[in-house]
Amino acid sequence: MQKDITTIKLSKSTADSLSLLKIHPRQSYEEVILKFVQERSQPKKSQLAQKIIGPNSKSQKEITTIKLAKKTVEILNQLKIHPRQPYEEVILNLISENEESKKKTQR
Repeated sequence: MQKDITTIKLSKSTADSLSLLKIHPRQSYEEVILKFVQERSQPKKSQLAQKIIGPNSKSQKEITTIKLAKKTVEILNQLKIHPRQPYEEVILNLISENEESKKKTQR
């Protein structure tokens, strides 16, 4: 049975951040994202993503695409604060929440 696959656009730096969070090189971006979604306890404000991206996030950054199952994109859509919120911001929120929870557990 073939999965429905789609692509989303992310900045190169976000894709690189996701790559660093992989357990092994062949782990898919989708697995990393779904892991964050499962560990997610409650929605955080999108200001966390802005701290990671920086104030000049709109200015000429490299863009790349990653393949995700449509079901994963539907999950990301449910995590959006508003319909026009970029996937990149949703993913960055998941990454920052993961890092915050790691810091709390290390204390």
